[in-house]
Amino acid sequence: MKDNWLFLNQMSFNTDLIDSNTTVIVGFSGYGSVGTTVLNHIIERLDVESIGFWGTLSWFHKGVLETPITIYRLDVKSKDDKENFVLVTSRLPIPVVGYNALPDAFWKWLSQEILSWKAKRYIVIGGLREDVRNSSDDLWTTLLPTKRYTEIYGTQRTFKDDLTIKGPISFLLTEGTAYNLPVLGVLSYCNTYDVDLDAASMALKDLEKQLELDLNSKEIEEFDFSFLENQVELFQDETDFEEEFDSEYEEEFDEEFKSFDAEEDREKKFSVDENSSFHLDRTHKDDLNKYR
Repeated sequence: MKDNWLFLNQMSFNTDLIDSNTTVIVGFSGYGSVGTTVLNHIIERLDVESIGFWGTLSWFHKGVLETPITIYRLDVKSKDDKENFVLVTSRLPIPVVGYNALPDAFWKWLSQEILSWKAKRYIVIGGLREDVRNSSDDLWTTLLPTKRYTEIYGTQRTFKDDLTIKGPISFLLTEGTAYNLPVLGVLSYCNTYDVDLDAASMALKDLEKQLELDLNSKEIEEFDFSFLENQVELFQDETDFEEEFDSEYEEEFDEEFKSFDAEEDREKKFSVDENSSFHLDRTHKDDLNKYR
């Protein structure tokens, strides 16, 4: 299999590091690369420690071990002395939308993994296409809280009706709503495919308001991943991964699911439906308990 780095069980992370006082902040490279730009700015400007990893390659940057998707502990002081902050982001531009985007199965798995940590709250940063913005609207950022988030923090939805969102933002919000978890989306209107630093700056300032923290939002600092240029092609391959994955591994997955109930390790496995799209088999009786 050409893209063997995509296996879902490559996450190395001790979930005991997350507790009910932890705020998890998530950002990936969707429209305008707003999510990764904001998170990478925080990583570059503030003190962080890497505590979790995903991927088959790694490197050191400013003395910190990193992988394509890295989990960091952010060293900042909140008004609540007990509150901890954890960041989850892709240091390389892993496609979320467009032709080269990773399969929805990956983002669904990752979203469910993050939400299973039972953190205090989850905040996901992203971008919205500027062409869907109402020209009469004064706002350039919009908020999408789950019902549970609003109940706890009083944050009201400003995201308009009749708009759509994709990728990890969508999965985190829908799973968070389904399992009554406090999830907040902070999105800014941006250029569709180019890196939009202005949009990232607006999202960062809104994040500061939500967290009541100083995140050095006066000027956005980008992450220079030029030393990894020969690895970027791993995430921009023009091969239709999902089609290749289906044809090569459908029979193998079908066989594995015949003995699924007998598995004792409770690993998450994926099956393929008649439309060649992925879905998570959630029939295991213990799967729902971890979200409560």
